Amino acid sequence: MPPPPRLRNRVQQAFRPTADHLARRVVHGAAFTFLGIALRTGVTVASMAVLARLLRPADFGHLAMATVVTELAAVFSNFGFGSILIQRPRVSRIQIDTMHWSAAGLGLTLTTLVFVLSYLSGHFFQNAMVGPLLRVLCLCFILEELTMVPRSLLARRMQFKLDFLIQAATQLSRVATAIVMALQGMGVWSLVAGALAGSVVQACAYWALSGYWPRPRFSRSFLRSTWRTNGGHFGNGILFFINSNLDLFLVGRRLGAALLGQYQNARSLTDEIRSRMVQPLQRVLFPAFSAIQNDTDRFREGILRSGRLLALAFIPMGLGVAAVAPELVRVLYGDQWLPMIPILQVIAIATGLSAPYSISSPIFNATNRVGLSFRLFLASTLITIALMLYGSQWGLMGVAWSRLALAGVGLVFFRISLGLVGMRTRHIWQIMGPPSIAAGAMWWLIGLLRDWVQSQVTSNASAQLGCLIGLGAAAYLSASLVLSAQHMRDARVAVSKLRGESK
Repeated sequence: MPPPPRLRNRVQQAFRPTADHLARRVVHGAAFTFLGIALRTGVTVASMAVLARLLRPADFGHLAMATVVTELAAVFSNFGFGSILIQRPRVSRIQIDTMHWSAAGLGLTLTTLVFVLSYLSGHFFQNAMVGPLLRVLCLCFILEELTMVPRSLLARRMQFKLDFLIQAATQLSRVATAIVMALQGMGVWSLVAGALAGSVVQACAYWALSGYWPRPRFSRSFLRSTWRTNGGHFGNGILFFINSNLDLFLVGRRLGAALLGQYQNARSLTDEIRSRMVQPLQRVLFPAFSAIQNDTDRFREGILRSGRLLALAFIPMGLGVAAVAPELVRVLYGDQWLPMIPILQVIAIATGLSAPYSISSPIFNATNRVGLSFRLFLASTLITIALMLYGSQWGLMGVAWSRLALAGVGLVFFRISLGLVGMRTRHIWQIMGPPSIAAGAMWWLIGLLRDWVQSQVTSNASAQLGCLIGLGAAAYLSASLVLSAQHMRDARVAVSKLRGESK
């Protein structure tokens, strides 16, 4: 009689993940990801409504200047260690330990680098506040790198519930710290303290729940074997930094902290769609796509379903934020932020239309085409630089319109990623076309009914916002039932699986 199989610990379970019950695990992961999205969005919007009234636009501008420097340093942290652990069909314990010690050394180096750069940044931005802020924010790098392996192991095991709990604790601790310190009159330092508190809680939680503890082992040969892939991730990181921060640099350098604060808050609200909502889904899609990378038919179907669900959910969010921007800014931020309304409208449209493009990155990573991704990203970055420099001549609105123009560049990038698995331009229309038309109808209806709501229904700004959101949601749902039948079927299937998973 053969001996029973040996039970594997949590780290060993990540050595060779399987595609068994993949659909169920992806739905389970998506459920917790969307739950995390809802929590983060609610907490962030609520906290912003408080902080925007306690702090000045210049406070947000000072932090945005410091963020440009920390994002530059973060490029070097994007050396692909986590992606390598997730993408490889099989990993060993010594390979995991090698990635940990490499990331820890990198984090210590980056912390030191940002500390040194803090003494130069004040002169660069012509602002004395930036340097002291960076000397505290630099600690976030070592804390972030120490979570790389625990976070990647959770992703390999597709334990998205644990990841949700960790991110929820991180978000709540960050917001609570910032609000308490803002109430004490700490100004911009309340935002810095919130970021640091969130990093500490995140690091402690990942280590406590991942089941991983590093061993003093290191494989130079394995690290050397990853350099080519690492270089691709690093190169993409540099380009991502330029794409994400060039507008902040131009506004901060040319227009000052107060206007940068307005622009940054408009961008941050729409980044709830791009970064806090869409990008977390990549943590679900990347391991899922990697597990079926050799099954082309399943890969294509997974891309189509993921893209349709993203478009159905997030395109109307972008256009909806733009449609209700006058009421939204007045309710959430207060009258001192009213000049950011047109900026928010343009950026929100660009962000909503770009949301489905987020599946490009998991496709490139899962097919191990990081080099091609880098070359395409380089081309789009050069276009970004040209458009941003040109648009900045017209101030904040010129920069905002440049971001909208870049949505078209992202569409080309998306088409090429689909081509890696034999998909065509018609698939882009299948993914994005019907939701875009339905969202456009929603936009038109909100504009048509605004005066009626303000004059005949209520004079309260919060009630007007709620009424317009309700009318817009009803219009979008009605249009989607007619125009987006396949998208709605995908949504019903996803909901039914979620219900079955919860039983």
